[in-house]
Amino acid sequence: MIDNLTDLKYFLEVAKTGNITRASERLGVTQPSITLALKRLEEKTGIILLERSRKGTSLTRQGEGLFQIGERMLVEWERDTRMIAQGQKEPMGHYSLGVHTSVAQYTLGEFLPGLLEKFPELEFNLIHDLSRKITEQVISRSCDLGLVINPIPHPDLVIHKLLTDEVTLFKHPAYKGNVLILDPEIKQSQTLLKNMRKTFDYKREIHSSSLEVIRHLCESKAGIAILPTRVAALSEKIKPVANAPTFKDELALIYRVERRTEQSFKELVSAIRNVPHH
Repeated sequence: MIDNLTDLKYFLEVAKTGNITRASERLGVTQPSITLALKRLEEKTGIILLERSRKGTSLTRQGEGLFQIGERMLVEWERDTRMIAQGQKEPMGHYSLGVHTSVAQYTLGEFLPGLLEKFPELEFNLIHDLSRKITEQVISRSCDLGLVINPIPHPDLVIHKLLTDEVTLFKHPAYKGNVLILDPEIKQSQTLLKNMRKTFDYKREIHSSSLEVIRHLCESKAGIAILPTRVAALSEKIKPVANAPTFKDELALIYRVERRTEQSFKELVSAIRNVPHH
């Protein structure tokens, strides 16, 4: 547990500059003060933070991990203390929002411009990953909010349903081949594959982890694709395959339960939820 914010600030500055002398000049403190702070931090955490050489200092692997955590802690600390000092009830500062790139294409434009206009001191760091990984990041507090598909209930999470979707087969009307294009790692594809042969007796497969690439290949008549309807709707060239099996999806906004008591966070969540989601 890190209980001395000054020691953490000194460590972060040394890590950024790669040199205790340079860090002391930028911080306006003596080198011995920084050295003692680093020693206290190492003793408190049980981590060897730096490797020292004639050229300066560099982070150990464990030190790199603490650096990433420390930067996030400092940003959150400064944001929260600023809000408390100002009696701030509106969202301000940096918030991290996790959302898959494909989901981002049909959601962010619906509410982000309005949020930025309504709250002029609000900034976002967008994190793009699979929904299950974003969920893990929200649970571990490395991400403030998540827009995720089919979240699994968790005691540490608040889950607000926003909209529904369907995953099914899509094709270009002119395509006559036997190639199936999909991301085999997602649950929706795995489920649909079990009932696929009745609709489409494919002979070959193209795998991609990008739904945007899958949609583009389908547009280009490279094959029939497994896609969410809202992702496929971004193209005017491809159409759903008649009588194809479907998988029901649900998009939800998630965050940790303790954030419900923060007035500014409640304002942020309310602003996202109150945007019409079609």
